[in-house]
Amino acid sequence: MHRVLSTTGTCVSRVVRLLCVIVALFAPSVSMAQAILVAPQGVVLNNRERTGTVELYNPSTRAAEITIRPVYGHPTTTPDGDLTLSIIEQPDSSDRSAAGFVEAFPRRLVLQPNQRQTIRFLARPPIGLADGEYWARMIISSKDAEQAAGVTRDTTGVTVGLTLEVRTIIAVNYRNGAQRTGVQLGALTTVTTADSLVLRAPMQRIGTAAWIGLTTVRLRTDDGTVVATQTLQTAVYQSMSPRFAFDRTTLTPGRYRISVDLSSDRPDVTQGTLLRAPPQHGEAVITIPAAGR
Repeated sequence: MHRVLSTTGTCVSRVVRLLCVIVALFAPSVSMAQAILVAPQGVVLNNRERTGTVELYNPSTRAAEITIRPVYGHPTTTPDGDLTLSIIEQPDSSDRSAAGFVEAFPRRLVLQPNQRQTIRFLARPPIGLADGEYWARMIISSKDAEQAAGVTRDTTGVTVGLTLEVRTIIAVNYRNGAQRTGVQLGALTTVTTADSLVLRAPMQRIGTAAWIGLTTVRLRTDDGTVVATQTLQTAVYQSMSPRFAFDRTTLTPGRYRISVDLSSDRPDVTQGTLLRAPPQHGEAVITIPAAGR
């Protein structure tokens, strides 16, 4: 699940746009964003069961106005190896987009304080849709249901209005026909900087569906002692190359072995929809030089 905070507002001139930010930080009368809890974080539909649900909950003391819309998107990595979500508003015919045929009911609602609401997803795929897994992201936007307060300055007559909005993004996958998945781990690469040991682990999805699993990275001394471990929840829809960084200042100069294990075990994912795949393992040997080298 991804959560994004955005702002929308109006100012009478470009000169006072900066005031929007200042008012947001210091004026208590400006509407605050409403964070809505969403569960589960992903829904899987298929050609036999074309409906699914999520539950929204408003833990705030204020009512929240909510809108829901589907888009095409999937996780990937930036050139620097940071995880990000690629959203494509206008996918082409080669993209495995389900955004055009998965709908949410209701799409707009007001959620009162401490209220829960079930949202139903319905897939209406086109006739003749080829077998495969198709992907969408549901953007669940929430903001204060009360109108944003205005701040008026008598000396200029300028009125500034600002509304904060929280967007929670969850996955909706549609599977047409039987699916299989897997992941191929590429050659590991490492770089040693003045303060870090950086690993890049390229991954390529194989099969017809996204690979959902765990990536575990272990750093061992030459005698096999584990000195550092990192675990990352991973979803490989196409390809990615995540970055793992270890603090070099805690490591004694010398030879190390770094290993990467990919497993489709994910206890946080509904087991009935989790596709299993053979585990993958990769290793690399590195030498950390003495300080100053």
